Amino acid sequence: MISHDEIKVEVVPVNGERIEGKEETVVFVEQFVKDVCDFSSQYGSNISISYTAYNIAGNPSKFPDYGDFPQAFVMRTYGQWWDKAPSRLIDYMPQNNVNVVSQDYIDLEYYQEVYPIRVSIYETYNPGSVIGIWAQNSEGKWYQLWNGFPQVVPHKPRIFSPHLKLCNFKTKMIRLEFNHSLLDYYTELDAVLLIGTSELIVPNNLRNQNLNDLSKELGYLKQSNDDIYNLTPDYLKANQDLTILKKTLSKHCTLFKSKVIDNISKGKLVSKLGQHYQSVPPIEEAFKSLQQFLQEDFPKLIRDIHHSIPSTINEQNNSLQESFSVSSTDFENQPCGSFSALPDETVLKILKNLDLRSLCCLCRVNKHFNNIARDALLYTSLNLKPYWYCLNTSALNSLAPRCHYLQQLDLSWCGNYNMIKYQDFIYFLHTSGTVLTHLRLNCCQFVNDAIILEISKICKNLKELCLCNCMGVTNEGFSKLENLRFLERLELYRTTIETSTLCSILRKNTQMRHLNLAGMHDRLNIDEVAIELGNSCPYLESVDFWKAQTLTPHGVRALSHCTKLREVDFGWCGGMGAPGDSLRALLFSCRYLEKVFLAALRGLTDRDLEPLLLCQRLQQLDLLGARSLTPDICYGILLFCPKLEMIDLSFCEGINDFIVQEWRQQYPHVSIKRSFQVTNSDMV
Repeated sequence: MISHDEIKVEVVPVNGERIEGKEETVVFVEQFVKDVCDFSSQYGSNISISYTAYNIAGNPSKFPDYGDFPQAFVMRTYGQWWDKAPSRLIDYMPQNNVNVVSQDYIDLEYYQEVYPIRVSIYETYNPGSVIGIWAQNSEGKWYQLWNGFPQVVPHKPRIFSPHLKLCNFKTKMIRLEFNHSLLDYYTELDAVLLIGTSELIVPNNLRNQNLNDLSKELGYLKQSNDDIYNLTPDYLKANQDLTILKKTLSKHCTLFKSKVIDNISKGKLVSKLGQHYQSVPPIEEAFKSLQQFLQEDFPKLIRDIHHSIPSTINEQNNSLQESFSVSSTDFENQPCGSFSALPDETVLKILKNLDLRSLCCLCRVNKHFNNIARDALLYTSLNLKPYWYCLNTSALNSLAPRCHYLQQLDLSWCGNYNMIKYQDFIYFLHTSGTVLTHLRLNCCQFVNDAIILEISKICKNLKELCLCNCMGVTNEGFSKLENLRFLERLELYRTTIETSTLCSILRKNTQMRHLNLAGMHDRLNIDEVAIELGNSCPYLESVDFWKAQTLTPHGVRALSHCTKLREVDFGWCGGMGAPGDSLRALLFSCRYLEKVFLAALRGLTDRDLEPLLLCQRLQQLDLLGARSLTPDICYGILLFCPKLEMIDLSFCEGINDFIVQEWRQQYPHVSIKRSFQVTNSDMV
């Protein structure tokens, strides 16, 4: 749906002087999503329309109903359960992360380019995980319109419309970022409305950065104390403030015609709009960060270094060693002294704690700092995922000379929309990838067969390779990974690898510990893969077969040979049917299981789960949709699994809500999940 509304607003010509009585027409455009261009995860599968990312396109289909609806967009994780699982990923360079880490994203395309003034997100189940809104310009660059913290929101639907920054370019591409750490259960989104204008409108009062600020100052945008979560109780009036504002727009705003903007230099335009471009922080900020580190964390670091200094240290460093013994209290009461007096080894230990942006700033201080901040020992682990919005070929090339000892690299989410060409990354591999042991390229559109070939030839020591959502790699490309011999983790979520190729890779990588094959296509025969795992990978700890329709009881039984398994996900594996004795055999053999996900296995019975009573390490159990289970087996699991922290009993028809409430009181340390559907939000 696209709606237009024409408004008369005062126009400013090229010379910036207003012309009395001169007014132009500006069009307000309201539009819902035309297409989904990219996303990091979805609860649905490629062969279904339930819970998929593409459900977010078009007008709302369920709002204002609240509950669990297959017609919504749902992502794969919630809460902190996935971060506690044996298969969890650890950040290579956590100091690069901002206060809130983005765990998922979705890129949305609209019909018409506009200057965005509002993005309204229709959340119909467990709201609160949206933490970022970005807009893409015509050159493919991204700018953040809003960022915030995840929220704990009451169980009600809402239209979430955070205040956006002023955006001085047109866009029809919006990215939403999510952090699910505070969610009690899966979040669901119904639609996303983009409201924008055909021309750039700026409030005359400099105190107001954008139309949202103006609307609030004029009293049109009202928010009661009872609505701190923006729950939009009267959803029909969600954007009423803009409707009112349009009537008086010419009194409070100035319209900058597109041709006018093109003729104003960027410097003048930035000055006029008060726009703060995202850029590398100034040197002063780097010094401030460094000074804060020296005052707060440096004393502890000095003590650590003191304990690590060998007793045979030479006389030349005796005086320095004495300074290490000073207490933290005494140190705080004394000046930091000359930083240049520290040996380079100590400086490197300090700089190892800085994020990549600060290291780049230090290179501009002086020649000495420039040399030290480029030392290859500072770049053995590199997490570039937080810089997905600005990482391009130039940035990658500038890092290459510093990465001779690079062992761990995370480029997930980076380089999409032609910001990095595959040839550029191949060049980076040749200069910096020879000693790589860990490589993450999740959701990188530039990854293709040529890159996989170079990885197989250059990165011979790889232990970890993550290629989730790398749709540009064919089965022929994946076949080159047969040259690797030391893989311990392989993640191939939503890729197109085929059975024989994958089995050959597993056969040659007998140290495999973590395998992610979630959301795969039907051409991959999971039974054959499971048999190969049972024969070739005795150290396997986690396997994710979620949504794999080709897994049958035969494959489940084959996995019982992997007795070191700590995590299995067979959720929505419809081919399992009634597991028979296969699941019992697996659960009996694998006594170290910590996470067992069996969602939507309709044929599960109490007898199938009896061996779980012997799994003393069990922490997470998903039994969603197991219709035949009785309260007896669930009570037994609560009673005999002392480390259990979470159990999902959603849509288990044999277990009523009254019993669940009793268990929640009896076992408060266990989070018992229970999804639901309602058709009237007033009933929540």
